[in-house]
Amino acid sequence: MNNQRALRFACSSALLSVALTGAANAGVVNLGRVQHLPARPTISYTGTYGKCFNSAVDSSGMRTIIEVDIFAAMQSAAPGMMLKSITIQDTGTNVYGASSPGADMDFFSVQGADASAQMAFSYNGPVGQHMNESSAALASRLAAADAIVGDSNTGMSHFVSLGLSGAMRVDFSSMIGIPPSGSGGEGSSGPGSSNGGGDSGGGGEGSTQLIQGLLVTEGMRLSLSEAGAGERFDITFEFAAVPAPGALALLGLSGLVGCTRRRPR
Repeated sequence: MNNQRALRFACSSALLSVALTGAANAGVVNLGRVQHLPARPTISYTGTYGKCFNSAVDSSGMRTIIEVDIFAAMQSAAPGMMLKSITIQDTGTNVYGASSPGADMDFFSVQGADASAQMAFSYNGPVGQHMNESSAALASRLAAADAIVGDSNTGMSHFVSLGLSGAMRVDFSSMIGIPPSGSGGEGSSGPGSSNGGGDSGGGGEGSTQLIQGLLVTEGMRLSLSEAGAGERFDITFEFAAVPAPGALALLGLSGLVGCTRRRPR
C-alpha cells in the first residue's frame, strides 16, 4: 500500500508539473498609476499599459469611470495565465489627515468573467473603520459609483478610504471544467466501446474543480472609480499558471483530486 501511495504521489507530481502553462508559475504586474482630474472624465496615467486604459463619465455626468481591458493587459503582461487578484493601493503621495484619508475607492466591478466567478474583498491599511470589515461589507461600499467626494469617511458607506499607503485587495475564485476520465473511444475496451468488451469503462460525465483565480477571456474588463479627484492610486494584477483540465482529471484518477472511493457492487 505504501508503494502504491508513493507511486501515486510521484505520478501526480509529474502531472501537476505539466498542468501548468506559461514560462513562470506566478507573478505580479503593476499596471500603472492613475489620478482623476477635475475635468471629467480626464485622468492622468503613468505606466506602460496605457493602451489598456480608457475613461468615461457615468450616467449621472458627475463621476469618472475608469475602464481597464483585463484581457489586453494580461495578454501583454502574462499571456496564458489566470488572474488571481487585483490590488488597488494608495501611492503614499496624496494629502493625508483627519479630513482627507488619501485615495477613496467608490466603485469596483469586473465584467465578462465566468458566471461561477467569486470575489473576496479585503483591506490592509491605517483606516480603522475598514480594518475588521467583512468582504461583504467592503463589497457593499464598492457596489455602485455613488460618492462625489471622499474627504471624510465618518458615517459614509459609499466608498473605501485607503489611507496612507493602504490597499484594497480582491481575490478571485471560479470553477473549471474537467473532462470525463474515459471517453470510450479508440483504444478503449470497456462496455459500450466500439471494440467490444474489456477492462476499462467508457464515457462518463465531466466534473468541475474550484481554482483560485479567473480564466481570462476576451471582453473581460475592470471598471472602477475614485471618489473626488486628485488622489493617486496604483493598480496591480497578480497572476498564476492555469491548471489544465485534462491534467486535473488525471490528478483525480491518481487520488489527489476528488478523493472518493467507489464501493463494490
